[in-house]
Amino acid sequence: MKLFRNKRSKLLKKKEIASYIAYAIGEIILVVIGILIAVSLNNWNERRKEKAKLLNIYSIVQDDLENDIKEIDKMFSYYDLAEPLFNKILKDSIKAVDYAFNPQYIAIMIGFPEITFNKRGYNQLEAFNTDKFQDSLPTQIIEFYTERLREIKIDDDMRSEDIKENYSHFKKNYEWWSSVINFRPTKEFIDYALNDPDYKNRIATTHFMAYKIFLPELKIFKTRAEKIMKEIEKRIAEKED
Repeated sequence: MKLFRNKRSKLLKKKEIASYIAYAIGEIILVVIGILIAVSLNNWNERRKEKAKLLNIYSIVQDDLENDIKEIDKMFSYYDLAEPLFNKILKDSIKAVDYAFNPQYIAIMIGFPEITFNKRGYNQLEAFNTDKFQDSLPTQIIEFYTERLREIKIDDDMRSEDIKENYSHFKKNYEWWSSVINFRPTKEFIDYALNDPDYKNRIATTHFMAYKIFLPELKIFKTRAEKIMKEIEKRIAEKED
């Protein structure tokens, strides 16, 4: 009987050890599951915060583009008003009285509106890590700004250099410049404007820089900007849903 009691005791101890091991493994599994759940929740929360940041950047980009389009429309309005003046000069239908009493004819020769693009959202998007999101929109926005602003800057610099060259040429070569720059056309200037091919060539170049090079780039920017704004609206609508 003592032998059976010993065997039973050993079996009980083995069962206790097995139960303890099973319990310990169960505890470990529960701890691991708890850690995985905590990590998953933390990752989900961080992703939610990052998503909110991205949507906020989208909103900033949208505001920037809306303001840029307003500035572009102002530029279009300016050149819409100036185009008949350019055409009248280039078609040789302008008269001395036009220069004498309409200062706009002088303005198109020596001045042009400037434009500055808003890049706050673009800069934030470039600094933001978008790799974790399966969304092609950030790449589209960055590529759009990179390409379009580069092209516009090249053309705008050409437009600016053309006007600067005119300034330098008139200042160095004509006594009437001090009067004309203050919108007081002299007889000598009017004679130059009506009869010297140099003037028409300069007006033709300024017209070409604006209407054939610069403004088409602004139209491309506006068209693509409006498409991006629609995509941003979709992303924001998805968040609200």
